[in-house]
Amino acid sequence: MNLFDPSRRLSRRRLLTLAGGAAVATATGIGFAQSASAATGYGIDYSDASLTAGSVAAAGYGFVCRYLSWLPNPKVLTLSEAQALTAADLGIVSNWESDGLQDWQSGVPADPYSQGAGHATEAQRQALANGMPSSRPIYFSVDFDLQSSMYSALNSYFDGVASVIGRSRTGAYGGYHVIKELFDNGKIAWGWQTYAWSSGNWDSRAQLRQVQNGISVAGHDADLDQAMAADYGQWGGTGGGGTGVILPSWPNITDGMTGPSVQAAQYLLRYHGASITADGQFGAGTLAATKSFQSAHGLSVDGQIGPQTWSALIVQVQNGSSGDAVRAAQVELNRFGYGLTVDGSFGSGTVSAARAFQSAHGLGVDGQVGPQTWQMLVGTGTGATGGGTVVPPWPNVIDGDTGNNVLAAQYLLRYHGASITADGQFGPATLAATKSFQSAHDLSVDGQIGPQTWSALIVQVQQGSTGDAVRAAQVELNKFGYGLTVDGNFGSGTVSAARAFQSAHGLGVDGQVGPQTWQMLVGS
Repeated sequence: MNLFDPSRRLSRRRLLTLAGGAAVATATGIGFAQSASAATGYGIDYSDASLTAGSVAAAGYGFVCRYLSWLPNPKVLTLSEAQALTAADLGIVSNWESDGLQDWQSGVPADPYSQGAGHATEAQRQALANGMPSSRPIYFSVDFDLQSSMYSALNSYFDGVASVIGRSRTGAYGGYHVIKELFDNGKIAWGWQTYAWSSGNWDSRAQLRQVQNGISVAGHDADLDQAMAADYGQWGGTGGGGTGVILPSWPNITDGMTGPSVQAAQYLLRYHGASITADGQFGAGTLAATKSFQSAHGLSVDGQIGPQTWSALIVQVQNGSSGDAVRAAQVELNRFGYGLTVDGSFGSGTVSAARAFQSAHGLGVDGQVGPQTWQMLVGTGTGATGGGTVVPPWPNVIDGDTGNNVLAAQYLLRYHGASITADGQFGPATLAATKSFQSAHDLSVDGQIGPQTWSALIVQVQQGSTGDAVRAAQVELNKFGYGLTVDGNFGSGTVSAARAFQSAHGLGVDGQVGPQTWQMLVGS
């Protein structure tokens, strides 16, 4: 779910071609769409209303889960959007999400039954206004790690929902324990289970599963959903579609690296005005150009070409385009054996190569290099090697997790002033400390330690440093067998371990734990 922009992310992306759903037509065009193949239909949920129906359909997804909430809210489904989705042959799943339920984390309401009834009344009003048939269900979101002490209130809330729309139309979105509790007690007929807060468990009664957050569809953030039944509550278009893809992560290209992706990035920097040589060597000139570009585009000025910088650098190129952005695309296409002359002219040969690449990787085949094709080109395989390495994504550490990454995060929170015990158990105190830190640093306050929070938590430590940030680094180094005493003193032993880790992982070897070493430690 991302109506309120949580930053949950899987710690590891995989490249996978997925089968889209398909189904039956209706007389009116807005009606019940039934998938032809259960457990093989894929769709997306998203809050960015600027993501067009055509883009979703072109990416191969068969349905969308779209949101209802208190108005005014620019992120909710509208009639015109529903009509566009239907015209694009996409099924629609209706879901209510309100920050009122998120407020339960501070205390359940005195009358959850009335709250549920109130939410259902407004949800039904909006859904019917958008063209949803009155027989179709609505899912209601429990988008946090609800504790068992709240189950009584949870059941009462869904009794309130059912009092308005009927039990047969009442659905819930949530983690495994929430979905199981509601099915077990007969409170819902429809379940949409997220992998979050589920610890790998799946309730077989849930008709929908949210299986990955943070995929990219036509340059927009979305979450990936899988239909586990022919009828998962969809309406609107027939839900037909071809194949969808999970795009690979954008790589992180840094100072000292070499290779075609470095050269492509240099050509893109040149397109945006940088006066550098595109030689495939990430040196001082490329570092300065990257920082200048980041500053000009309001990005974090770290000199690394990671996801945000790639997304800002790329531009769509197509038949008739010319210049350095085309050269960048040609360099990337040549990584896959297409043998193009890197001349900056997007002619028939480049069109053919782009179409062949798109076909081979399950993308919409249009012969243009747009955001999705760029991400597949740059993120697939190794496009940069040598003096550096592609660092892994920051993981997402959440309430209930345990282990070394939790322990390191706790030490970092303590470094920033939190009064918590560093015990490797992500419980209520760590959750509260995380939210406090996020609030103080103008981050999304979701209580999850994801990429933005990790980036704000880490601090560079080196020989002579002391304290909890050093303990965090020592904990992470010990994940890799260095056997350090976690004493908060960055002495010769910690320097040696840091240097050995950097050497083993293709990083610059300086014995300091800075941003890139932190990310490699935490993300590996």
